[in-house]
Amino acid sequence: MINVGVITGNHYPRLGGMEIAVHNLVKKMQPINGVSTAVACSTMPEISKSFQYPYPCYRAKSFSFLTPYLFKINQIKMIRENNINILHGPMLHGGGFDAVKLSSKLNIPAVVHSRGSDVQMVKEINYGAQLDAKSLEKIKFAIQHSNHIIAVSDINKKNLIELGAQNDKISVIPNGILINEINNIPFQEVRNKYGLSLDDFVLIAVGRNRPIKRMELLFKALSLLKSYKKIKCLCVGPKENLGVLAKKYNVQDNVIITGKIPLKNDISQEQPYAELINAYRSANLYISTSYVESFGNAAADALACGIPVVIGQKHGVKDIIIEGKTGWTMPQENENSLAELIISLYQKRESILNDKEKIKESVSHLTWHNIALQTVEVYKSML
Repeated sequence: MINVGVITGNHYPRLGGMEIAVHNLVKKMQPINGVSTAVACSTMPEISKSFQYPYPCYRAKSFSFLTPYLFKINQIKMIRENNINILHGPMLHGGGFDAVKLSSKLNIPAVVHSRGSDVQMVKEINYGAQLDAKSLEKIKFAIQHSNHIIAVSDINKKNLIELGAQNDKISVIPNGILINEINNIPFQEVRNKYGLSLDDFVLIAVGRNRPIKRMELLFKALSLLKSYKKIKCLCVGPKENLGVLAKKYNVQDNVIITGKIPLKNDISQEQPYAELINAYRSANLYISTSYVESFGNAAADALACGIPVVIGQKHGVKDIIIEGKTGWTMPQENENSLAELIISLYQKRESILNDKEKIKESVSHLTWHNIALQTVEVYKSML
């Protein structure tokens, strides 16, 4: 019997990111024959004390100076009550570091799971955990003392090797996609809601407007496309200063800033969100201008909706696209190159529209069930 104990910090529910990925992985491992899973986590103030996880979850139900102490107590409690024989720590300087420390103390094998911001770095925007000396020390400790490392992409693996990880100690397993759940959501036309016509060529960008997302590059490119009246862009996520950017580059008529979809983070409602999926479906092209993405859950969801993607050169989702068919990598990461690429795709918009089913099929194997099975094979190799 493989009894997996996941140690993590903030843990589900979130609109995206590491928390929801770890949740989906644990949830899909739980029903696998011969496997049991449990989670020990810290806390998030927005989660009700009465919230029920669909698997054993040992959560510090406070948000105070006591939280780190309760977190450590719950780790031991989880291990003892569930006979844990494999530890799994997402984020190398977080759960990964904690898992490796316990591994040494209790003689239980530990898998650490890199999620991106732990090992990727963009110095010009002060991004990346390894820019902090204490975090870097934890990352290197987790790499050196773990029994195995999971990377979510080839780019993520390369970052790990640059930090001293051994090639044969790393397995690349991408994040999964809620493909079946997405397919079960009824189609609803939402273009009218956002003032879009059926013949508009719609780009969609999803995520918070943080420096790592480099949204200004997208708005600069859109400013070069103003003569193409049918090219519009849906920006989905907290509004923050997107309106300021739209005004700065005079693209208010080209950009629709939707705010968060759904508007409220309802923790009783599981992903995928029907409203967000139908926003993807309303688009012709997903676009991400981030400096770097270890994987890119939003891009993967777009592919599952049959929407091709445009991404940067340091995006791990490159591993799952067919270049020139289901996705395109920006040749140069500047506004002129991006605008030219968008124009070229606009000009062949009809053929892109006809490829929807092929795009969906290209990622159909990336169900969370299949990703869970691959992860379990890593555990088996260690026992």
